Amino acid sequence: MDHRIEAAIRIMQMEESRHLAIADLARRVGLSPWHFIRLFKAETSLTPKQYLLNSRMKHAQELLGHSFLSVKEVAANVGFEDRSHFSRDFKRMNGEAPTNFREHRRRNLA
Repeated sequence: MDHRIEAAIRIMQMEESRHLAIADLARRVGLSPWHFIRLFKAETSLTPKQYLLNSRMKHAQELLGHSFLSVKEVAANVGFEDRSHFSRDFKRMNGEAPTNFREHRRRNLA
């Protein structure tokens, strides 16, 4: 994998809870935004935005399944300022709302 894309992925992981603008991320790894998006997709099969959202949702699944944080706190921990936006994206990607996901996960662990 291209070292600049690896660096961008490390930045995304370290700064998951912050808003990351694609232009800033591209600048930090020494690429133009257009070239960065094209190279990122070629290397990962996802756009940077898709990759970051997938990463945030995986982390949210872990928090919902293994912590007692509220949905609002989980949303904030994975970089969403708006709980309803988080819930809508979570449901779109996982097929169920965060609270339902948590209930099913806990029931399966019991």
